[in-house]
Amino acid sequence: MKKVERIAALYVATALLLAGCQIGWVHQPHSQQLAQPPEPVIAWQGKTAATVPTSSCWSYENEAVCKDMAAPPEVIGEQKPKPLQVSPGAVLTVTFSPPPTDESLTVAQWIGTKRIEQLLENGNQWKVPEQPGWYLFDVRGQWSQGDAGHAFVIEVRQNGQQRPL
Repeated sequence: MKKVERIAALYVATALLLAGCQIGWVHQPHSQQLAQPPEPVIAWQGKTAATVPTSSCWSYENEAVCKDMAAPPEVIGEQKPKPLQVSPGAVLTVTFSPPPTDESLTVAQWIGTKRIEQLLENGNQWKVPEQPGWYLFDVRGQWSQGDAGHAFVIEVRQNGQQRPL
C-alpha cells in the first residue's frame, strides 16, 4: 500500500507542478513583450539614419517567426535608403527601446561581401571612417524574444561639402 501511496503522491506533485508552471506561463505580462523587434535609432548631431530590417527571429504570444533576408549589401541595394551625412571621424550612437541584452549589440561595416565588426565605445558608440565616401553598416542585437538586425548607409563628407538633406 505504501508503494501505491508514494506513486499517487508523486503523480499529484507532478500534476501540481505542471499546473503551476502553466499558470505562471499563461499569466506572463504581455505588456513587456513586443510584437516586432525594436528598431534602432542611429544618431549624429540630432540627425538619424534611415534603417532597413535584415534577418531576424522573433517570438511573440507563443509564435516564433524567422525572416531570413539577403545580406545587408543586397538589402540596401534593393531598398536604397537615404544616407545619413556625417563629418569624417564622426561618432555615431545606436539606441534601441528596449535595449538589447548585455553585450549583444554589434555594429559592422560591410566592404563588398566582407563584414568588419566595429569597436564599440560606451557600449553603443563607434567612430566612422575619416575618408569621404559612402559606407554600409549593419547593427544587430538580442533580446529575450529573439534577435534582429538593421542595415543603413552613411555618407562621410568634408565639413565644407555638407549639403542639406
